[in-house]
Amino acid sequence: MNIPFDRARLALLLLLMALLGVGMWAYRGVGESLREIRATGMQTLLNTQVGTLEQWIAERRHEAEQLAAQPGLGAGIVRLAPGRGDGRERMIENILGKAAPIGVTAVLVIDPRGGILAASEAQRTGRRVTPDFLAHLAPVLRGQSAFVRPYSAIGATGTREIGRVWVAAPIRAADDRIVAVLALGSPVDKGFAALFETARPGSSGEALVFDADGWLLSPGRHAAELGERGLAPRLATPAAEANALSLLATRAVAMRGEGGEGLLLEPYPNYLGRDVIGAWRWLRDHDIGVAIEIEAGEAYAPLTYLQIGFAIVLLLIFAVWLAGFLSPTALANLLRRNGGSRQMGPYRLLRQIGEGAISNVYLAQHRMLKRPAAVKVLKAQSTSEEWTARFQREVNLSSLLHHPNTITIYDYGKGPNGEFYYAMEYLEGLSLADLVERYGPVPPARTAHILRQACASLWEAHSCGIVHRDIKPQNIMLCDMRGDRDFVKVLDFGLVKRISGDQTRDLTQAMRILGTPLYMSPERIRNPSNADGRADIYALGAVGFFLLTGKRVFETETEHDLTYQVLHTVPKLASECSPFAVPVELDALIGRSLEKDPADRPQSIAEVAGALDGLLVHMPWTRAQIDAWWKQNWVGEDEPGRRFTAPRS
Repeated sequence: MNIPFDRARLALLLLLMALLGVGMWAYRGVGESLREIRATGMQTLLNTQVGTLEQWIAERRHEAEQLAAQPGLGAGIVRLAPGRGDGRERMIENILGKAAPIGVTAVLVIDPRGGILAASEAQRTGRRVTPDFLAHLAPVLRGQSAFVRPYSAIGATGTREIGRVWVAAPIRAADDRIVAVLALGSPVDKGFAALFETARPGSSGEALVFDADGWLLSPGRHAAELGERGLAPRLATPAAEANALSLLATRAVAMRGEGGEGLLLEPYPNYLGRDVIGAWRWLRDHDIGVAIEIEAGEAYAPLTYLQIGFAIVLLLIFAVWLAGFLSPTALANLLRRNGGSRQMGPYRLLRQIGEGAISNVYLAQHRMLKRPAAVKVLKAQSTSEEWTARFQREVNLSSLLHHPNTITIYDYGKGPNGEFYYAMEYLEGLSLADLVERYGPVPPARTAHILRQACASLWEAHSCGIVHRDIKPQNIMLCDMRGDRDFVKVLDFGLVKRISGDQTRDLTQAMRILGTPLYMSPERIRNPSNADGRADIYALGAVGFFLLTGKRVFETETEHDLTYQVLHTVPKLASECSPFAVPVELDALIGRSLEKDPADRPQSIAEVAGALDGLLVHMPWTRAQIDAWWKQNWVGEDEPGRRFTAPRS
């Protein structure tokens, strides 16, 4: 039966309208899903950032308490009263000498009424602290240590300057009376600012800390651009009348009295006038706000690609409608397009880039987004119930993690022949095993920089009740994330285990012995089902030893000998085997992490991270060093083996 030409065009127009409706529905669904993903990711990053800040503050307060409790200090304060002698300078020199290694540059000894009894800046002795500063010391006068946030004020040069970060602790006399307050000040641009410089997701994201007036209390990612444009370092919209606070700062400051948090997933102008999305939390106890912001264009880039894809499809259908019908030849060509490529769901496999015991890894491309991905496909011979369960558990638990230092899982499903697969981000870089194999042992500063980022990934996993159980150099990658180099990604959660919940039990007795004995803790060998987060700390210590020395903790010829040494032999210190001068603190941290008894190790990954933060304050691995190394050694994708996305074993 022949259909008149006009009726055919009408049918195609109806098809166009139907596809347009489906496209709008799909676009709305993808948009909602993307917003949920962004909300979860930013909230997780904000939680991690606040946790890092709280850990840093707790450590500084503890250090102040130790210094305030040193013998004889309380009696010395009593002797500072009129007519009882004066030892101010000697007292301050003694305190500074003990506090300088932790970054302290200023000391105040304050009486309970706010008078300054002694100070590292001699001209302040005899004066009084400001009423606001004294108000922050109220908990100290009740016997608790306290944190005093930095303040932003106009300096002598007429420019806005950020004051010191202070921690304070009570000084007690022999009868336990609080006779004074010891306040320790350190520059903002040291340890405090470094906490926020490391949390910068993507190419535009940044972590911010600000006061109730919106002033930034640490340099932001765009500090140089602010200076070039003559803008103040303040969370205010440049185009707004009277330079009003941005929407995020307004919401956060409104919760100053009670504390709170929020998400802003609809774009709003930031302090540079660019549309961003953000997450914030007001820390009432410290009187500061913490925020994560990322440009909306980067955050919602997939929607842009989807819009372009819809536009192209609509244009093609419209062209077909105008022409009437596709010729048989054109239709055959369309059906043959990409017919030779293997497909896994929406991913087109380009080439194999890795192979493991139970799976192969392929470089792939998303059909619509055109985004590169690494797709791991379960081998046909590994489709037993046990291996399939392990494969599914790996992707299910890994998908719960959103920290930037953890590899991102995109998708999961079955291929056309029933093969299980999952897609993850494609990374440019090399594993720590390849790093040491090619370039030799790693300097202590870089080692601490790498381990600290691995801690950040494990910190989130442990906080979710997840233990990795297969931390080793092959499963940690050093990446070039679009110019952000020496960026660590933790991979391969194939042996991951929940400490509590439905997935606590290991799958089978055979599964329990999986792992790399070189990096397995003694308790994992004895009874793998009882291993907790301290097993990951042991493995991370073994990785640190490997980086510093280029050698494994135990060098043996047989697995039996290796197992015996892991269980019974005390390992050497890294400093005994490294070609570098390993700092005592780093040497001790790795040694503690490799203790046989889990109770003798650091008890949390947060404790390890805090120790590394302290090391990096005095021994930084700088951006200049990072760029120089990559410029000299990184060739790029044209050299075989330069890019990896999954472990080879």
